[in-house]
Amino acid sequence: MSTSSPSPPWRPLPSSSIVDVLYEDEDIEDIVALSGAWAPEWLQRLSVPTNWQIVGLPDVPDQRTARMAVCGPLGKGEWEAADTISVFGFTGWPAFYDVFRNADRTLRGLNATGITVQVLPLPAIQWVAAVRSSGTAVIGDRSVWVQQTNYVAGSEQPQAGRLIVHSVFIDAASRGRLAEDVTRLSNAVYQGFVAALLND
Repeated sequence: MSTSSPSPPWRPLPSSSIVDVLYEDEDIEDIVALSGAWAPEWLQRLSVPTNWQIVGLPDVPDQRTARMAVCGPLGKGEWEAADTISVFGFTGWPAFYDVFRNADRTLRGLNATGITVQVLPLPAIQWVAAVRSSGTAVIGDRSVWVQQTNYVAGSEQPQAGRLIVHSVFIDAASRGRLAEDVTRLSNAVYQGFVAALLND
């Protein structure tokens, strides 16, 4: 993965399938990307594993990435692994069926193999869901393992709904060595989202 250019390498990838679901749902309104100071406070406090580094992002309107971290410099701006978090605010609530049915649409769009989809357990709160998909895709000339988790919390309050898209990209050859890091990164976002639900 390369971060040397203004456009990260995953920019050409299909957008989160659940973001597309929000835009396609006529009952969902006021969708806006939240980054920088507008991202949830708990997300801003998340740390990254040793040997990972946070990448500074441009402070521009509608910045779709709230946080980016990379690991394993390969030279020429290439990295073994990247971790991105995007946050969107919206008004309304998507149907769980639509969230689940589209959770792997990004991976299918990449012609990924070995796709799995998992519903993560959440507190029994109305209009919330967390669905994780993963698979291996050829991106450029590299085999990349991709995990994408979509966390959804609907709301009737203006722009109080939240979609958090957590994506991890690992060079397939490095997946085993970085497995513990992936688990730590994934658990941090999951636990932060659950805690935020319970504290609302």
